[in-house]
Amino acid sequence: MTAPNNAGVTPQDLLNWMKRKETAQNMSRPSETDPEKEWLEKLFGECEDEFYETFGVYDDDDFLPVDDDEEDFGDWADRIRKEYFDKKHAEAQRLAAASSGWKKKKSKQEREQEEKSHKELYEKLQREHEEYLARAARKEEETRQGKKRRYDERCAATFSGGSSADNTKLSYSDIPWPAPRGTVQEMVDVMLHGVDRKDVPAFRKMLRKQQALWHPDKFAQRCETRLEEKDKQRILDTVTALSQELNRLAQSLRA
Repeated sequence: MTAPNNAGVTPQDLLNWMKRKETAQNMSRPSETDPEKEWLEKLFGECEDEFYETFGVYDDDDFLPVDDDEEDFGDWADRIRKEYFDKKHAEAQRLAAASSGWKKKKSKQEREQEEKSHKELYEKLQREHEEYLARAARKEEETRQGKKRRYDERCAATFSGGSSADNTKLSYSDIPWPAPRGTVQEMVDVMLHGVDRKDVPAFRKMLRKQQALWHPDKFAQRCETRLEEKDKQRILDTVTALSQELNRLAQSLRA
């Protein structure tokens, strides 16, 4: 224990040095339990609990500044929509300006060609419109001629029939009205269709023929006994109205 080594240190010296080091460490280490410290910590905890119960617990966000201008979803959507339409409007204006500039740069020959194309298109549309009107007029004329032809045929069958026809009862729909569902004026138009009203002699001749056919007294002589009782008065009233309109036209020719 007392034999020194080459450095002159004995085992006893090393043992003493280790003991001193352990003693120093124990002196520098605080005690594991400090009653006074525990009492202070407990007192602080009680005060903290009482403070929270009285004033509440504060979050970190409670101390942040309030942003009154914060943008909600609706404001954001409105802003995006406005920016979108502003952009589209600006783009449309740019394209319009570019188009206007391009038109100004077109040569005289191009402008003349464009005007010629427009003129040709207008003339084509005009021709097609006139052809349509002509077809419509032809169709209308064919319809009127068909009504006039059926009217004449029914008059011949009803008013000029044989003995078998004389015994047939006539309802309102059996009378050869020129326009069965039309007005008196429409009926007269069918009666006189095909006659040029400017040709007064021819027009007067056709008018007299129709006056004789629809004169109330002559009509009654031919058909009154054959009329269905339920339609008799209605038929006679319509015949009278037709006769009056034909007489009015005849009076206008004398004026």
